[in-house]
Amino acid sequence: MAHESISEVGKEEKMKGWTRRILAVAVMLALGLVSLPVESARASASVPQDRAGPPPALAEIIEKPYLDVLTIAEQYSFRQNEIEAFREQLKKEKEQKLAALKQEIAALRQQIEAARQKLSELNRRSSRDDPQTAKERREIHCHIQRLRKKLVEKEALERKTVEVTYENKEAKLDLLTRWPPEKKRIEEEIRLGRARQRPYGDVEDIGFRDVGKGQEKDIKMGEDAIRELKALGLMPPEFKDEEIETYIRNLAEHIARNSDLRVPVKTQLLLTDEVNAFALPGGFLFINTGLVLEAESESELAGVIAHEIAHAAARHSARLMKRATIASILYQAAQIAAYIATGGVVSLLTYYLLEYGFAGLGLVIELKLLGVSREFELEADQLGAQYLWKSGYDPRAFITFFDKMASKHGYARGTSFFRTHPAFADRIIHSFREFAFLPPREDYITDSEEFHRIKERLRTLSKEAMEQQKEQERKRPRLRKEETCPEDEPPKSPTPPSDSNRSLLCCLARHTWGRETDSLAGRRGAELFA
Repeated sequence: MAHESISEVGKEEKMKGWTRRILAVAVMLALGLVSLPVESARASASVPQDRAGPPPALAEIIEKPYLDVLTIAEQYSFRQNEIEAFREQLKKEKEQKLAALKQEIAALRQQIEAARQKLSELNRRSSRDDPQTAKERREIHCHIQRLRKKLVEKEALERKTVEVTYENKEAKLDLLTRWPPEKKRIEEEIRLGRARQRPYGDVEDIGFRDVGKGQEKDIKMGEDAIRELKALGLMPPEFKDEEIETYIRNLAEHIARNSDLRVPVKTQLLLTDEVNAFALPGGFLFINTGLVLEAESESELAGVIAHEIAHAAARHSARLMKRATIASILYQAAQIAAYIATGGVVSLLTYYLLEYGFAGLGLVIELKLLGVSREFELEADQLGAQYLWKSGYDPRAFITFFDKMASKHGYARGTSFFRTHPAFADRIIHSFREFAFLPPREDYITDSEEFHRIKERLRTLSKEAMEQQKEQERKRPRLRKEETCPEDEPPKSPTPPSDSNRSLLCCLARHTWGRETDSLAGRRGAELFA
């Protein structure tokens, strides 16, 4: 009996020992001090061990930069039905915003018509204005001017902003589902030694390969285009400062030496707050001061320059204009410029300068002249990334700048950037595909002290030059007598106006347009931003 009692006590002690061990392991698991075996971890979790927690919400992901979305796409998997449901939600949001915008446009037209009715009532009172009637008439004129300005903003700038915003969001959704299988294909092609078999895959031969044969033939075409643009009053004034011009020229020439461009690159800074850059046939590169000031690093500026050099190297504009002449390409812009001139403003450049604080060349210039098409944008993205890589810059810099511009809300000065650099999902996927194929480098140039010094110098000097330019435009003779109106109310937009635009919110030289002209303005605006 004594032996059995001792045996029972021993069993009880063993049970207590196992209980203590189990409790200790449970506590350590709860505190994260130990982990389950790999097999158990895989069975109980759907995410890799280097990642914690569920994926971010889709609404949160589409507000992130593209490079962050790329990382999320590689870490998490998303159900297709979840993506499509959210896409439908975005589509409804876009339709609601455009519908609300349409209602605002209709309301503005009604207000303009109501103001005209008041003018008609004034005209029925008597054959001549007394001081009180003249004062009422002037107030109505100013009210109509303010309404017309808002109408142009709603019909053109804001509509394009809404469209670009949602195109950008949908592109990020596409990246989540399309990038993981694409990355696997890229890795397989590299493993099998087929990376160089892709179009323009011979990146080590940049400068020695046959890209854009016949570039020298484009020089005269570019010279003709520049001459016509200046004759039509569409070319913004040149910005002159030897130190700044030298920096921009050296940067462009460095990238051109590491590209397939075989004609000299000729750079010109244009004095305008419009955020854009464009290349004309023959290696003529125009960079707006507004774009330089918007870039946050030297690599972003280099990214835009490389993209434009790619257009010139591949002769995109020449290939789109096989049978067109410069005169026919610029016909639409000439019509609009002439139409605005009849209203009292000497050129389209003057109109945008006085209304919005930037010269709107990118909003009206025919896209064929810039070599812009869906196919050629994909090609320029790929070649531009290669030229950045060859020049030592981060090849992702252009997409970084592109993403930042698309994420700005209510940003009128950047509207033309997406007219001349259209946003769509394919070019984002195509760009990331090229980034993955490019041979890795240990260090990329991302920024420089010189860039920020030049940028600050440009900020000061361009502001002074812009004020002088605006003053000159105000003093130019007009075809019609001007009216000076009180200061306008700041436009209601999601973000406050920039310093460069805030000073232009006063009612400047204006002209009287009839009802038919208002209708024409609406149609022209719709055509320009379609």
